[in-house]
Amino acid sequence: MILGLDVGGTQTDAVLIDENGVLIETKTPTGEDLLETLRVALEKTISDVDPRQIDRMAFSTTLATNAIVQNNLEKAGMIVSAGPGMDPSWFAVGPSYHTVEGCIDHQGFDATPLSERSVRDAARRIWNSGIKFLGVVTKFSVRNPIHETQISDWIGDAFSYIALGHRVSGILNFPRRIATTYLNAALYDVHLKFSNALTHILNERNLEAPRFLLKPDGGTMALENCSDLPARTAQSGPAASVMGALALDGCKGTTLVLDIGGTTTDMSVVLNGVPLRAPYGIRLGSFRTLIRSLLTRSIGLGGDSEVRVGNDGSIKIGPERRGKPVALGGAVPTPTDAMVALGLLDTGSRDAAKAIMENLGIRLGLDGRATAKYILEHVAKVISDAARSFIDYINSRPVYTIHEVLREQKIEPGAVVIIGGPANQIGRFVGKAMGLPYRVPPHFGVANAVGAAVARVTSEITLHADTERGTVIIPEANFQKSIDGRFSTDDALTLGRGVLRQKALQSGADPETLEMFITHRKTFNMIRGFSRTGQNIRLDMCIAPGLIPGWRRSP
Repeated sequence: MILGLDVGGTQTDAVLIDENGVLIETKTPTGEDLLETLRVALEKTISDVDPRQIDRMAFSTTLATNAIVQNNLEKAGMIVSAGPGMDPSWFAVGPSYHTVEGCIDHQGFDATPLSERSVRDAARRIWNSGIKFLGVVTKFSVRNPIHETQISDWIGDAFSYIALGHRVSGILNFPRRIATTYLNAALYDVHLKFSNALTHILNERNLEAPRFLLKPDGGTMALENCSDLPARTAQSGPAASVMGALALDGCKGTTLVLDIGGTTTDMSVVLNGVPLRAPYGIRLGSFRTLIRSLLTRSIGLGGDSEVRVGNDGSIKIGPERRGKPVALGGAVPTPTDAMVALGLLDTGSRDAAKAIMENLGIRLGLDGRATAKYILEHVAKVISDAARSFIDYINSRPVYTIHEVLREQKIEPGAVVIIGGPANQIGRFVGKAMGLPYRVPPHFGVANAVGAAVARVTSEITLHADTERGTVIIPEANFQKSIDGRFSTDDALTLGRGVLRQKALQSGADPETLEMFITHRKTFNMIRGFSRTGQNIRLDMCIAPGLIPGWRRSP
């Protein structure tokens, strides 16, 4: 059996899956005490199950994303070097950002020796500010990480955690590398607390099966491998939506996936079962990162969003969420109250929901029932407009899937798959607003937990080989070795596949389902004085996202 659990901002969803599909599904309000929330969720879900029957556990969480959006990051310092042509101060981030002397050039040669004095001075200033977490970035560290590792060695154990930029991604993008490294440092404590709480509860219940966390690329990685790159757990909620829709519906044709939650609505597009991806990394709050991700968009509108009437008599919904719906004892009206008032949802006090709709209706010139219907129609229109804008955005640039770049194909969804708590109640309104047929799959309310549970392990590497310098480096795997001038693209492919396979297996991948793809390949000659002096080879390779073997959709 498989245990899947999604820790959301409003609800923590859990599922237990056997060979026939979803066996048990539960919902638990996400409280401030994470340990207690996890304990209650597991008690509801597996209280009658022998822990030895569970052979896989997978989790997704919004905690990292929430910390970024709400600016609840731990203080982290940054030590950065760049060299000629670019001032690192342009990309300053965090409360204590310092540039140091030293430079690795674009080919990976040590162009300017690193200044130990400036490094130690920067570290001392950061430490004296009371900061315990540190990020270190040098501009061309993916070609040669020697300066980053030297900085780390000089500083030693002075900081609780040091995030190194070359481990983030093999893609050359200095500003995004700085932002991503900073987030890894600033999120370390948030992730550590979540990981420790989760480990404590699982051990408490004698659950010893392999443990995985969902990443924003729609794949999972072993829980114990997440500590060095905690930013990879951000935005796993929207990825869980996509994988849940794939697992429960299949998403044939061109499908728009909408996950309508309590606070936000997440959207994505799937082409014949293959999700679109963001090729260069996602944006998290104000940070442009190098974190590989599925292409998703979120808006601040959900079942528990605040409904209010503006001074001009127009209705406004979200993005604020101010607690429970009135029907459940809250203070402000929500779309959930409209559903309850119309009899579409049987929860809480229908009389309270009707009363708040009547009260809103006075300012709108409508009776209570018409007000409730108007609110749901407005929710559907806002979601529809946002979805159309998202599709227009997709069509304005090349479309990336894990398999290929589709430059000429126009994306036009033929159907909408709706998941999330209010999917049944809001589905027909959204379908009508978009003018598209809609489907609500079974287990729609816990689709994120299902998506986390049945998503297989993914992994990725970027290989840089330079036969003139005589090195090949794979930053994400912390791999580097010497090569000679005979090293070819075929050699790079063989090496890359071997390293990717090993990296995936270390993250818990099934060796029988390692579907590898080359997403970028480039080779060019280096010429000096009209003679070829070497070759530069770059390969991007990945294990594609997908569902674990044996998953069967419930009838």
